[in-house]
Amino acid sequence: MSDLELWYDKPATKWLAALPVGNGRLGGMVFGRVRKEWIQLNEDSLWTGRARSRINPLARENLDGVRRMIMDGDVREAQFVTENTMFGMPCDLTTYETLSNLVLLFSGQYDEEAVDYRRELDLETGIATVSYKIGDVAYRREILSSEPAGAIVIRLTADKPGALTFSTAFWRRYQNNYTFRATSDDTVTLSGRCGVHGVKYEALVKSIAEGGTTKASGDHVVVTGADAATIIVTCATDFRHADYAAEALRVANAAAAQSYEELRAAHIADHQRLFNRMRLDIKAPADQAHLPSLPTDERLARVKAGADDEQLVALTFAYGRYMLQGASRPGTLPTNLQGIWNDTIAPAWDSKYTININEQMHYWSAETTNLAETHLPLFDLIERMLESGREVAREHYGCRGWVAHHNTDIWADCGPLDNAFCGLWPLGGAWLTLHLWEHYTFAPDIAFLRDKAYPIMKEAAEFLVDFAIEGPDGKLLIGPSISPENAWKGKSGERLALCMSSTMDVQITRALFDHCIEAAELLGIDSDFAATLDTLRKKLPPTRVDHSGRIAEWLDDVEEYEPGHRHNSHLFALYPDDQITPQSTPDLAAAARKSLEFRIASGGAGFCWSCAWIVGLWARLGDGDKARWHAYDFLRRSTEDNLFSMHPPQGSNLIYVFQADGNLGLTAALAEAVLQSHGGQIHLLPALPEAWDTGSFSGMRARGGFELSLAWTKGRLSEAALRSEYGRRCTLLSATPFTVTDASGQRLAASTSTSAGYSTSFDTTTGATYQIVPA
Repeated sequence: MSDLELWYDKPATKWLAALPVGNGRLGGMVFGRVRKEWIQLNEDSLWTGRARSRINPLARENLDGVRRMIMDGDVREAQFVTENTMFGMPCDLTTYETLSNLVLLFSGQYDEEAVDYRRELDLETGIATVSYKIGDVAYRREILSSEPAGAIVIRLTADKPGALTFSTAFWRRYQNNYTFRATSDDTVTLSGRCGVHGVKYEALVKSIAEGGTTKASGDHVVVTGADAATIIVTCATDFRHADYAAEALRVANAAAAQSYEELRAAHIADHQRLFNRMRLDIKAPADQAHLPSLPTDERLARVKAGADDEQLVALTFAYGRYMLQGASRPGTLPTNLQGIWNDTIAPAWDSKYTININEQMHYWSAETTNLAETHLPLFDLIERMLESGREVAREHYGCRGWVAHHNTDIWADCGPLDNAFCGLWPLGGAWLTLHLWEHYTFAPDIAFLRDKAYPIMKEAAEFLVDFAIEGPDGKLLIGPSISPENAWKGKSGERLALCMSSTMDVQITRALFDHCIEAAELLGIDSDFAATLDTLRKKLPPTRVDHSGRIAEWLDDVEEYEPGHRHNSHLFALYPDDQITPQSTPDLAAAARKSLEFRIASGGAGFCWSCAWIVGLWARLGDGDKARWHAYDFLRRSTEDNLFSMHPPQGSNLIYVFQADGNLGLTAALAEAVLQSHGGQIHLLPALPEAWDTGSFSGMRARGGFELSLAWTKGRLSEAALRSEYGRRCTLLSATPFTVTDASGQRLAASTSTSAGYSTSFDTTTGATYQIVPA
């Protein structure tokens, strides 16, 4: 039995027990029902609306007045004026919709009669499987979402000839702007539109039977007495194709021209090309060795009851990587709030791209866990945002460059929306550009920096240069803005949010200015602009420790309205950024620890992405045991039977909902426990939990262009290998003394003791591999 497998001994009775498959563009949720199989379908470009300008002509003329109100302490009036004059018109964005449900209705098969039932998702192959017996017939289904074929492929088999009789149909509800029809004896077509003005689409399900008969029946196709069958599901939209119906048919016919064995082999090869690059193994204690033989929902129930299951933690880590490559591939749209898996036409928060933490968190693991290609759809979206972002910067704020706020959508809208407590946050674009820099630091390709990353970063910095004003003390003030979604108490205890220079805003600005200066120097260009940024960054307020010894979230000492708030915005400099580290800024790191302890003690960090962020923050502080504790807290309080992470009711959303950020964020955070590479050094096992006594990882990436594999025993480094991809100088840090040798065994360097551990630096050659062994 594989330890990279989710499996169950019964069908899913709810969407949150179904198993996801995805190729970046097409997603499916497999229920595994016996009589009436239900596969919920998604396509990444099914969004309502169209591109539009939401410019508010009143925004710019009220900007200075709102700033004065905030600086004079009249924040209540500033919030009133802001909501009436400074938000986009209309004050909303578009919605990501489900495609349909695919229904496979089987004749003579009933759930009550099935025995030896098993439903599984193999993360290593990307194939969901359902198997069972009824009478003397063994039935099997395989479901995969193939990137090479551009289709979802379903294989039905039985071990007795002629045992398969079933029908196929689409099922979608609530909107009347779609049609179902059988367009041939083997194909059912769904044609429709998202909302009134949204994306037009066409989906096909084509049944290819081996033996028996196939014929249309109304809006169904019925297969009778087949030995086996392959079902092809495709979808195309007018977001990508003018003749989207022809494209859906072309892809279906191309897939149908291949045998299932060919489709399956191509899918597995493509899937494993990404998934098998990296792996984390945590050796289970003897009393946990049997746990993979239990169904996944039973394992999760044990954990929720207080038991430990280290291999379930490792499985959840791998699941996050599986989900990222299943929801984001070159040429697709980036992951939205639910990845690509959404079962409704009205999802929570419209399943948009929320860019004040959630979208960024989706990609924190892309570089470290060796899925760099999955980052590219985010970069494509950022490029498309430039047009809207420039317009908003110019018309709303009178600034050069480009700006985005806390949300965007398929149409790359950059205007502010919602309300003053979350929406007037003009740092969303600046934060996104830091992902371009991250991609460069892991693979320092100067052409990527010159042609792609730096021009976008520069424009984001230009906006902040123009947007910032000088305060009475000479420090730069950035605003009006907020500390994302958090608030503070006014004199009457009222909830207030608008401010100047929240701590996160300053930290993001400093990071962007720093990286633009470094990029300009590397490229040998824009020396005057770099000098301007250098002058301005010296005027940024420093990260401040308040009277309680914690990192202050705002420029002034104020009382938090919600001390246990889910966002940890003021700790951005600790993680995901590296302006605060225990080694370089020990006093600020100590204050960050106090902030974290206070936030948790006040009820924060309990669910989903917020809990995942906490895991990463503890890892950056070097506290592996606390990181592990919160990883278990994530499983206990935020995880459903299919290991999807759940967000609690909040604001306009009244129910618990799946958000992909929790899963993807936890993967990134757990990676930080075993390898960190910020601050110019690669730290081996920087926050290893005591319970992870023995384990290994392979294929993790580090900044500077390095790939590492490592094993540890009894909590100490036992061996490691480092491959240099760009021939850069490497600095290593470990709690264990070590030596470095080349492929011939020649000793190149030996670590020396420092206040942070044992460290050494050595030159590398492109393509060479180096061995790291305990001294």
